[in-house]
Amino acid sequence: MYEALLKHLDLITRQRDRVQLETALVEAARVLLGARRARLHKLLTLHGRDMVGVVAESGPEGVTVGEDGFGWPEVTGHLALYPHLEGAVRGDACHLDTVPDTGEARAVQPLRRDGAAYGLLEVVGGDPAGPVQRELLDGLERIMGNCLALLDYSELDTLTGLLNRKTFDVFLMRILSRLHMPGDGPGGDGLPRRRQPQPEVRDHWLAVVDIDHFKRVNDAFGHLIGDEVLLLVANMMKESFRAQDKLFRFGGEEFVVLLKPATAANARAVFERFRRRIEGHAFPQVGRVTLSIGFSRIGVGDAPTAVIDNADEALYWAKEHGRNRVAHYEALIGDGELQPRGPVGSDVELF
Repeated sequence: MYEALLKHLDLITRQRDRVQLETALVEAARVLLGARRARLHKLLTLHGRDMVGVVAESGPEGVTVGEDGFGWPEVTGHLALYPHLEGAVRGDACHLDTVPDTGEARAVQPLRRDGAAYGLLEVVGGDPAGPVQRELLDGLERIMGNCLALLDYSELDTLTGLLNRKTFDVFLMRILSRLHMPGDGPGGDGLPRRRQPQPEVRDHWLAVVDIDHFKRVNDAFGHLIGDEVLLLVANMMKESFRAQDKLFRFGGEEFVVLLKPATAANARAVFERFRRRIEGHAFPQVGRVTLSIGFSRIGVGDAPTAVIDNADEALYWAKEHGRNRVAHYEALIGDGELQPRGPVGSDVELF
């Protein structure tokens, strides 16, 4: 027992990727508790409604992964449809019951950070209600929380709480590697579903966001006020984009957005809405702050460096044409405002 425990503790704590951490957790829960199956559910919000999705599952056939760290889990539904999961979220302790169809014992351990549930660890079979098993579930919850805190420390910008630059290449490569696969998006009933997207909405987008004349803010008001502007901009970014969009601070006053699949018109509308929100906000002491945004399509076969360079070129065009505007690289090429660059290499080293 102790040998197995140490083995799984080693597997969990060595992970530096959230998806791999989740798979290590469910495998440990199934093996250590002698269960037939273990699932990790992620809690989500869609249009104000509580949702739940399976992100990893361990069973006799092995471990399966239900998400890629970027989109919705493949199996997602309204939390209210699963009383045993909802009971664990609403309660303060592990929820115990039996599976209606098989009569197997079932335990659902809420996973919490700072008092709020972010996930649920479900174990089916064995004796999950036993005292040793309950202690193991509590311990796995604490270990998972500690590992996530370490990942946050390494992946998040300390000032803004956005993803930092070193995590960017992982997410961009993940998008590029899955473009040939069926995408995911909200179904007609509001539930995300795996589907083959229509060609006109399958494109992801990369945007480079830059605060106009930020040096003047630091020079006129000092770096503490400058940091407050960066923090407020980052907070409004979190409120303006979807949970599946990835937001990064690249350093200084530059931010990057990886946008989920959308039409070019919808992508522009999203970025315009964010630009107008910043323009209309009264920043303490500073007053009016504006942004320039350049964005580009992420397409099948694109080199990572080419996507970044395209968005940068659109940003420079926006800066040179009055600032406080959104520029779309492909549209600028089509209008003759920019000239397409020559072919680039296929290497994937970003920095």
